[in-house]
Amino acid sequence: MTRIKYNSYASVTDLTIKERRDMAKFCLQYCMDTFGKPRKGIPTFSIVNKKNGFYGEYDATFKKIIVYYVQCKTIGQFINTFIHEYTHHIQNLVSYNRILSKVGYDSHPQEIEANRMGKLHKQSCLESYRKTL
Repeated sequence: MTRIKYNSYASVTDLTIKERRDMAKFCLQYCMDTFGKPRKGIPTFSIVNKKNGFYGEYDATFKKIIVYYVQCKTIGQFINTFIHEYTHHIQNLVSYNRILSKVGYDSHPQEIEANRMGKLHKQSCLESYRKTL
């Protein structure tokens, strides 16, 4: 593996299944180290080969982060998405749907926070990961 392979704009679909899984494991550890271990416990994750119009989702019932890597296309978007979904894991989502119905996705304060966290920490996570290679 070369570090050049891992830049923000490199294709996540060019990585092997193991490489994507290792990167996701690192993202999970990075999130726990950066944001603290969640009271809800450590989430599981799935890296899915599916295009469905969005980059990822968080399943609060099963405490699971799902990243649709084909939709993400780049390593940077993959990492951003993982951090975004982890942010939902640590948020209190009790009123999420009620707020969503009132303000919509783009104006939802929890989505705004998750988007901000993904953008803010994407590069740092990627640089930290590259140091492990």
